[in-house]
Amino acid sequence: MGRDTLGLADDSLFIERIKHTFQAADADLLTRTHAYTQEKLCDGNSAGYKAANLLFDQDADATTIAGALLAPLIWQNLTDIGHVRKLFGPEVATALEDLRDSFFIPIDDQPRESENIHALLTSIDGTPRKAVLYITFRLLALECATDACESTARLKAQETLDLLVPIANRLSLGDLRRRLEDACFHVLDPQDYVKLREKVSPIQSEDDKCLEILLAGVKRLLANSGIQGRVQGRTKSLHGIRRKMARTGKTLEEIMDRVGLRVIVTSVPECYSVLGLLHAHFKPIPGTFDDYIGLPKDNGYQSLHTCVYPVREISHKPIEFQVRTELMHLEAEHGTAAHWRYKNEAAAAERNNHRTQWMEGLVRQHRESASSEAFIERLHRQVFRDHLVVFGNGGRIVRLAENATVRDYLKIINAHVPQDATVKVNGRVVALDCALRDGDSIAVPADESAAGSRFAEVTAQNALSVTGALRPFHAETGDRESSAKGVATDP
Repeated sequence: MGRDTLGLADDSLFIERIKHTFQAADADLLTRTHAYTQEKLCDGNSAGYKAANLLFDQDADATTIAGALLAPLIWQNLTDIGHVRKLFGPEVATALEDLRDSFFIPIDDQPRESENIHALLTSIDGTPRKAVLYITFRLLALECATDACESTARLKAQETLDLLVPIANRLSLGDLRRRLEDACFHVLDPQDYVKLREKVSPIQSEDDKCLEILLAGVKRLLANSGIQGRVQGRTKSLHGIRRKMARTGKTLEEIMDRVGLRVIVTSVPECYSVLGLLHAHFKPIPGTFDDYIGLPKDNGYQSLHTCVYPVREISHKPIEFQVRTELMHLEAEHGTAAHWRYKNEAAAAERNNHRTQWMEGLVRQHRESASSEAFIERLHRQVFRDHLVVFGNGGRIVRLAENATVRDYLKIINAHVPQDATVKVNGRVVALDCALRDGDSIAVPADESAAGSRFAEVTAQNALSVTGALRPFHAETGDRESSAKGVATDP
């Protein structure tokens, strides 16, 4: 069956998008992949095409987008990994190897939850591209779910909230995570979803009017100070609003008690300069400042957070600011999908390596857990509730749960050390069940074959100088306090 005029026009736009986004080699890969999929699927590759366009929006690399185009062909037995490797190279093949259709449910008389979780985790094990592809196809399927597949969609929506949402968060896929949460909310509780959306709409409409005035004001503030940057409003996801209401017992009006703004600049020093400007021109609210540039979250998230009292003529709500660099914004919203855009390839590779280790560790943690429920609880605790900060080899920052031990730390970083290995905390040899405290520095053997003989020791002071830390501004003067802690630089 031939392609219709609209389909051909979409093809043309897709090719133009490829040429506009990528250099010659990557553009050639995607052009060839697109032509191959159109040849195999005469009616067009709707699922792969939608996934590829979504990944374009996530600033994904050419290999991941090529994988999105080819994945439905593999699932429909229209090609295989061998052909993919031969025609499009080993990187694309690796991203698709063992990757299963994310909406597939094994046919069993009784659900085998533990086996299904293991199959999901092993399907996305290895390169983070696999997880990005799996999450992308799951999101599209949930957003297009119909009454005809209601039971399947509900099972997959719950699985997504249990497993894929925390994984997306850990991979810093902020945009995809929020869409996943709202899609799951819509599938699992459509009536409450519609009711909440109707209640939120007028509140957000009022906030948007305030944001319009605030955006213009902050832009003028930056321009008058000679700082180039972007300013944008922030809104909460419906699922995030409902979850916070359930967790805190607050009303909708209490949850939506702040107007959110994000300031995006070009360098770390400018982040702190903007913070000084905000605190000088608005009155900061005590206890609302967080420096995730000096101490990034374990998923790599970096930003300055601060809250200021409202401008009475504009809003009765406090104004919540996030200040970050373009690179930090890319990391927060698109995470591992967009690492190819990073100028510092070594830093991007290291961050991806940490995420790969974490993904690989999930399979082992699931195998060791007493039950599927215990594993899911552990996963959510790791991703959403851990706040104990420790420093590992090379100044690596890791966040753990309260009362975590050295053994817990080793599991989180997926380090395999002998039972009798010598591990040091703050320079002192400790047992693996030694409880950790906030700010501890942990040294594990640099070479497992020579455990206890050689270490890559990092003291807490050195770790802070590697990562950078807070040097707050005085609201009145804009001067930075003197500090022994270093200033963070863009990775």
